[in-house]
Amino acid sequence: MKPILLSLLATSSFFAADVASVTKQELPSLVALYKELHANPELSLHEVETAARIAKELREAGLEVTEKVGGNGLVGVLKNGEGPVILVRTDLDGLPVKEQTGASYASTKAVKDDLGREVNVMHACGHDIHMASFIGTARALSKLRDQWKGTVVMIGQH
Repeated sequence: MKPILLSLLATSSFFAADVASVTKQELPSLVALYKELHANPELSLHEVETAARIAKELREAGLEVTEKVGGNGLVGVLKNGEGPVILVRTDLDGLPVKEQTGASYASTKAVKDDLGREVNVMHACGHDIHMASFIGTARALSKLRDQWKGTVVMIGQH
């Protein structure tokens, strides 16, 4: 049995080359998005600005978006005819960790946690790159609609 994702995407022998082309085109803006998200992390269940930014990006990619799902979660849907339904998920939160990477886009954020303590916050676990890849996936699937059929559900989980 073919995996659903492959059956959804393998409608064109040129799909992989087209994804690579879209990725190359989108890469500068995705790197900028990654750096912005990295510099501005929010603690779990407090991802108000992050969720709003991801929702905006999904809308710009052509998805129907529902915000504030279960708190700060969001769901984007890209319908493209009859076919399989697949789910793509990303985390939205950062961790209560002080960043010491020295990166020019390093987080300098400090916030109050749920206990009222001031804590530093950073994307130490890769959720920033997950979100940038998530948006890249949405953009590619939207731009390549002529090469696949089905529905893509994209979830940003707080």
